[in-house]
Amino acid sequence: MGASWQRRTDFSIELPDQPGTLAALAARFRQADVHLLGLWGSGESTGPATFYCVPESPEQFRNFIASTDLKAREGSAFYVGGESRGDALVETLDRIGQAGINLHAIQGLAQDGVFGCFVWADEEDWPALERLLSE
Repeated sequence: MGASWQRRTDFSIELPDQPGTLAALAARFRQADVHLLGLWGSGESTGPATFYCVPESPEQFRNFIASTDLKAREGSAFYVGGESRGDALVETLDRIGQAGINLHAIQGLAQDGVFGCFVWADEEDWPALERLLSE
């Protein structure tokens, strides 16, 4: 397949859906020297916004959260990346589907000939997903 993968720890944080809230969180990350591999989120304007973070160091992120008034839920995601040759991501997703693994979410992008994405699946599917991604 030509893609590489890693299982990563992710965290979700709910914040008020207001201007400047994400900028304030990013400033707190910078002040605490927390480095992220991924950050994305969304809000609906009628409740909290949910942001997802994949830190370089989960332990450092846990320590950061413990030192704040923020609450975070911890989970696992798989990072899949490789050469973007037009169909690399489609090929990977097709293989996952053919193996009967249901993905709950995906966040990805491609630039300068490389693609990368985070995918989420049920915990009971992790061993099968790991085997498939290792082929």
